Amino acid sequence: MIYSPSRLESYRQCPQKFKYTYIDKIPSEMEGIEAFMGSRVHETLEKLYTHLRFCKMISLEELLDDYRQIWEEKWHDEIRIVRAEMTPDDYLALGEKCLTDYYQRYHPFDQSRTLGIEHPVKFSLDDTGQYMIQGFIDRLSQPKDGVIWIHDYKTKGFFPTQQDLDEDRQLAFYQLAIEKLWPETKEVELIWHYLIFDQEIHSRRSPDELEELRQETIALIQEIEGAALYPPRQSGLCNWCGFQKICPLFRHQYETESLPENEYMGEEGVRLAGRLITLQSEEASVKGEIAKIKEALGDYARRKGVEAVFTKDHKVRIKVYENIKFPSWKDPGRAALDKLIKSSGKWDEVSSLDIFALSKAVQSGNWDLEILEQIKEHGNTDPTLWIKVFPKKWGK
Repeated sequence: MIYSPSRLESYRQCPQKFKYTYIDKIPSEMEGIEAFMGSRVHETLEKLYTHLRFCKMISLEELLDDYRQIWEEKWHDEIRIVRAEMTPDDYLALGEKCLTDYYQRYHPFDQSRTLGIEHPVKFSLDDTGQYMIQGFIDRLSQPKDGVIWIHDYKTKGFFPTQQDLDEDRQLAFYQLAIEKLWPETKEVELIWHYLIFDQEIHSRRSPDELEELRQETIALIQEIEGAALYPPRQSGLCNWCGFQKICPLFRHQYETESLPENEYMGEEGVRLAGRLITLQSEEASVKGEIAKIKEALGDYARRKGVEAVFTKDHKVRIKVYENIKFPSWKDPGRAALDKLIKSSGKWDEVSSLDIFALSKAVQSGNWDLEILEQIKEHGNTDPTLWIKVFPKKWGK
């Protein structure tokens, strides 16, 4: 498989979506309107710079006419609007504002010479060609000899910090490509245009940072290609996913939402989940009541000077004792405590292996493969049922 920055990011965000898209190649007709608007803005800017390449300066009104025409030609019925307060016309107008701000900021567009528009790049992360990366650069330009600017247009509705972009992988991949394809290049500048905010942000990558990215990406590709499972990962991005109807996290909702009320209430999953929620609610109430009763019994025992209270059929033992609480592993003071016990030579007497943390570490596959195989010989695969109730926050 040839990878791209978007493919790799897709795996990081949700391995299940990565599998549906790039392994199973299941088509998704649904498109979020934010992505639709972003694509139309990109296409309009591509037309602008194509005209400029042939020394044709178009007016702002001509640019906006191109945008509206592309919008109408590409519009389809499977576009999803997640934000109920927004309409298609709102997004159309937002795209127009992005283009207007950009045109007025950079006109007459002589800051640098354009070298490529939607420029394709393909290169290997290693010398053997095993780990291939490809992508499309929104625009390549050159302000002077030996210097290349890599431009990326964003229509996202949040504004990143400088640190966010200094750690961004996508344009850093493209810098790796540029330095391989044009080794005579002396400087590479990464430039993001956050169009909704009319802001331009720059970043650079050192050779050490690019090497770290190269090694990290090879390790990620090895993880992807060695994966046996591609679990779904729930996040706010699920709202814009086109695979909800088949995703294990949302499929049941789609399968039951059109059922008549009597069939819906009798559907096995709905019935069992409803009963669980009811019992958990009752359990929480009972736990609260038990805590209050225990506190009252403790007060009673202290006042009466007794350590046991009797009913007709039971005896309740009551004992108050001092318990020293030490800082947990998350507490800032924990490191000093650990150091003290280790220096005393008593660590093995009070410490034990955290087998839950070990299981997670083995499943992540981030340790040395040889030691992982040796560790696995000491364990057995044991499917564990995990159930937790959440309020309906993500999804449709």
